[in-house]
Amino acid sequence: MKIFRAYIITAVVCLSITSSLSAVFTVEENARRITLGEESTVVVFSSADEKRYSDCFNPLPLLEKLGKGAEKAAGIAPPPISNIYWFVVNSKKLMS
Repeated sequence: MKIFRAYIITAVVCLSITSSLSAVFTVEENARRITLGEESTVVVFSSADEKRYSDCFNPLPLLEKLGKGAEKAAGIAPPPISNIYWFVVNSKKLMS
């Protein structure tokens, strides 16, 4: 039971750190857009839409890099964090 509690605490800490960092980056990016006078930015998820809009942002290459980085980090992380990562990855494979 103590090990399960340690896993839950580690997962909650990792999720809170991740959500805090994403909120900080989002706020910083929006503040920069406001100060530079950019009114809007279009988020696209395909290359066809990138050609239509001049001010667009495609997050897919960045998400792929983050995924590869997370996989490398999970490989060298201590057991609770690496076990949580591999549990999530393998549960996605089981569900599909």
